[in-house]
Amino acid sequence: MLENPSEIILTRLSQSAGGDSSTQLENLLTAYRIALTRHDSIRSRLAYGRDLDLCIWTVVEYSGHTVQEVALNLPHLINRQRAIWYRDHLRETVSIRGKPLADGTINRRLAVMSAVFREFVNAGIIPSNPFKGLTLTRGRTDPTPALSNDQRQALVIAPDFENARSPFERRRCLRDRILLALLFVHGIRREEARLAKFSDVAMNQGYQVLTVRQKGGKIITHRLHPKVYHYMQIYRAEFLEKDDDFLFGGLTRNGISKNDQPMSPQAINYVVAFWARKAGIKNTRVTPHVGRATVITEALKKAPLQVVSRGIGHATIETTARYDRSRTRLDQSPMSFQNVEL
Repeated sequence: MLENPSEIILTRLSQSAGGDSSTQLENLLTAYRIALTRHDSIRSRLAYGRDLDLCIWTVVEYSGHTVQEVALNLPHLINRQRAIWYRDHLRETVSIRGKPLADGTINRRLAVMSAVFREFVNAGIIPSNPFKGLTLTRGRTDPTPALSNDQRQALVIAPDFENARSPFERRRCLRDRILLALLFVHGIRREEARLAKFSDVAMNQGYQVLTVRQKGGKIITHRLHPKVYHYMQIYRAEFLEKDDDFLFGGLTRNGISKNDQPMSPQAINYVVAFWARKAGIKNTRVTPHVGRATVITEALKKAPLQVVSRGIGHATIETTARYDRSRTRLDQSPMSFQNVEL
């Protein structure tokens, strides 16, 4: 038996291509295939598979059925009541670090199951989606910390490429300054920055822009800060061989570049944490997502929620609203804005 239920599903799908399976089974496997391969990103597909696997294993544990029985009968094993039970089960689950799962993690896992069961409905297997609208209470604040503007300023200029002591150090510092600017000034996701190429930089409506592919294959264009564009031009002229090279290619210890390969996610995490320490940022675990949280938090101080949500590329304004720290500030209470004598 294969380790992952989603692999069992796709294996049965390929085996059924010969026409030996019933129409009902064909519809089921097709629905699984659409749900599991709906994203262009391999990382997203793997994440969908893992979240589906988790749900199937949970049903196996509490039902006594085998993995294959659950995988092939899942549409009929979960109704609304059991979907609610699964949500509550996730809320009681503890991560490997001994902490409760974050609301965002729980909502993502529920969203994956909703997408899978939506395909079951589209295939005519079940009449309704038991996971539809089933998320944790909205309105919570995203737990990701945001840097102060002074901290962010210190971080993005920490890689001092202009005073580098060697060509290798100059390249590393210039690359890292551009990367930090995209994360902490433009709010670009780690994966979007990681896969960016110089060929993605262009002019649009009189501005220098960077076009990236977001989760789900959505294309979004970010207006570049003039200084960031200037740094990119220097980096292209000095260190890239062609426009199709990755902006953030790997570097070996002896300075050999790997422009045809992007930095790994772990390498980007290390770069962010390294320069955060150099910038003197303490008592905060600085990650690439902290950059996105910082950009959204600062933008919400000056721009309407809808404008920030559209610019940052969120699917809904509810997602953006979770970063609005002003909702928990007592000096922003409605009473603070009243002009009345008592």
